[in-house]
Amino acid sequence: MWTTTAQCIREATREVLRVTNGYSRGQKGDWWWNGEVQGKLDTKKAAYLKLVESVDEEEKRVNREHYKLAKKEAKLDFSRLYKELEGRGGYKRLFRLDKAGERKA
Repeated sequence: MWTTTAQCIREATREVLRVTNGYSRGQKGDWWWNGEVQGKLDTKKAAYLKLVESVDEEEKRVNREHYKLAKKEAKLDFSRLYKELEGRGGYKRLFRLDKAGERKA
């Protein structure tokens, strides 16, 4: 009976959390990011590319400041999202995010 129960739990976990063969299509855990967090990450990536492509020292300085700000904002959004998931009812929010992701796919 224990083996059957454990197997059911594993199957449900794989189905809900979409366990794959170990190869990631993106960053780990990105399936549950909301649009706000994804937008901040895109902004951060764009700021980083501008910084890397900078030639002039003044341009580098300005782009470095923009990148630092974008990085800080993305980190704050991640922290907010993690706190929401850790708080009371966080697992329900995770399931809602999962269902929303399934509808988009």
